[in-house]
Amino acid sequence: MIKSLRKLKTYLLFIFFISFSVFLIPVASFSYDFPDCLKCHKDKVAGKYDHPTECVKCHTYAHITGKKKDFPNYLFAQGVEFCWGCHDKTKFSNKVEHPPVAKGECLSCHNVHTSDAKGLLLAKMPDECFLCHANADFMRKSKHPPVAEGRCMGCHEPHSSKVKKLLLAEMPKECFLCHNKEKYISEKKKKHHSPVATGLCLNCHEPHSSEAQKLLLKATPDVCYMCHDSSDFKNKDNHSPVASGMCMSCHEPHQGDEKKLLLARSPDLCFNCHDKSGFDRKDQHPPVSAGMCTVCHEPHASKDVALLYYPITDGCLMCHPRIAKMPHAAGAMSQVGHPLRDRKDPKSKYGELSCASCHDPHSSDSVNLFRFPAKTAFELCPSCHEYKKPKK
Repeated sequence: MIKSLRKLKTYLLFIFFISFSVFLIPVASFSYDFPDCLKCHKDKVAGKYDHPTECVKCHTYAHITGKKKDFPNYLFAQGVEFCWGCHDKTKFSNKVEHPPVAKGECLSCHNVHTSDAKGLLLAKMPDECFLCHANADFMRKSKHPPVAEGRCMGCHEPHSSKVKKLLLAEMPKECFLCHNKEKYISEKKKKHHSPVATGLCLNCHEPHSSEAQKLLLKATPDVCYMCHDSSDFKNKDNHSPVASGMCMSCHEPHQGDEKKLLLARSPDLCFNCHDKSGFDRKDQHPPVSAGMCTVCHEPHASKDVALLYYPITDGCLMCHPRIAKMPHAAGAMSQVGHPLRDRKDPKSKYGELSCASCHDPHSSDSVNLFRFPAKTAFELCPSCHEYKKPKK
């Protein structure tokens, strides 16, 4: 009798255990009936990365006899609604949506089961993006480092964003995710290039690749002429850096402490190229000693020699008008005063007589800025005029 009761108790416990175990299995899961999907579907996990979920969580009624198929492939939903079963829809529904996301075409970028690329992408980055985007725009001579390294997501959200072009942040904050803001727009600097100050980085630079250095839209000086009138920089006489398109030889492109975004104040800026020894001799022209180079010279281009604003003598008379109102220096019997212009001068750099024929416009070791060694005007004359001593 006791043995019968023990057998009955053991049997009831076995039945309870089996019933309880079956109760614990979710209704939607049939892994008990089909314990290994991979016996038939090995290709679904053949890649390096697999979709991190159980087969039956997506294919909820796989191979169930008599069960009506509401959606293809035994899925519990259809289209993008199927993805929202696990993925948070709000992350994909910002103001700006990637076109495939907006159309619910998740599989145009992702393999739903397995892939050799992270994120179950159809291809590794950046080849994934080039499935739709023409790679010619990203392969030019000068490449943005994130582009060269295939890190598209270093700048862009892949699904949706609150910012145009699916950027991670508004401009110029987007650029400052990598670039040090202090180098481009700092409160410590007094002057800022207008496009930089207003966050218009893309007014000068390509974001992906360019045929010009520094990802510029065009090579200098053409990129500068997109805003600055090129006619102001081209004339009969052109400053060498300007003629060579070397705008950054004199100007900072982003920010600086000097007017016009100059690299340094005048005349120190000029002495980066011009030999200072010709400007700091004993007797100096006041504009030179004051560093006022641009009082006489155009910094970019001019119709007159030496980048002057006016022909040499005309420019001099603007500050020295009395010279034209009275005889200058000595005269001969046939004329009153020394001529100031309109004659040939073989010793002049420019072949024409001017104030600079006798005077150095910058500095001199002689009085009155005389070009040749002399203490008086009469001592200067033999430098040009042949002098014959009278016979005894």
